[in-house]
Amino acid sequence: MTPRPSIPISSAGGLSGRARWTLAARVGLAACLVGGLAAVFLLTHRDGASDAYLQTSRSPVIALDLSWSVSYAKSKLIERTIRSFADSGRRVGLVLFSDTAYEALPVGTPSDALRPFLRFFQGEGQNPWRATFSAGTRISGALELARSMLQQAHVTKGSVVLISDLDDSPRDQVDLARTLVTYQREAIPLRMIAVDALPQDEQFFRDALRSVGTVTTLTNGNAPGDGAAFPTLVVVLVGLIALALALNEHTLGRLTWGRKAT
Repeated sequence: MTPRPSIPISSAGGLSGRARWTLAARVGLAACLVGGLAAVFLLTHRDGASDAYLQTSRSPVIALDLSWSVSYAKSKLIERTIRSFADSGRRVGLVLFSDTAYEALPVGTPSDALRPFLRFFQGEGQNPWRATFSAGTRISGALELARSMLQQAHVTKGSVVLISDLDDSPRDQVDLARTLVTYQREAIPLRMIAVDALPQDEQFFRDALRSVGTVTTLTNGNAPGDGAAFPTLVVVLVGLIALALALNEHTLGRLTWGRKAT
């Protein structure tokens, strides 16, 4: 049996300080590795699209168009969007609308309360508002109700997210223009998510919103719930930390003590 390499030493007390530094380096590298793995998990499960719609510094009201065309065309995209909002952990309000607008959830409701509405976009239940809402759409009514909800809740930093095909009724154009001007004057951020909208309708709202809002076309590629891009850089850093920890363990492993054989 080949004897293990050894270093004769008369006093081990002088190594105690270096031993503590070695332990600290080992613990530090291990902590960095755990933190890196946690960062990878959070980044890969973080929904960037949802964050863009529900601004972190704002109290959002979601206005959901339930007219026939929106409720059944692209229903899976809408379901994924609402599910992402429900998973956000935010506090929201909800307006359901078509030719009329209805406050479904007051401002400040936990986002988990959105889950019961998912089934109406999964083909598992008939839309209970179909008898009340017609195929026509009055976007101004939804925006006015959302704005009123924010005012009544005394929310000074609110925002509105509207999900619609943007096919507004011609009879609503005057009221809609007036409402959009009000949003601009009061600086209420407005995020419009266009579902299967005509290009001319999207362009109309882009021109009308100007700096106070945005219009995003909902597709399979940008729907909330698609997940974030893979964090390649973070994974590389985690790999380097793991390699450094392995090298540290290999080269600076624990010393074993024993009496000199006689």
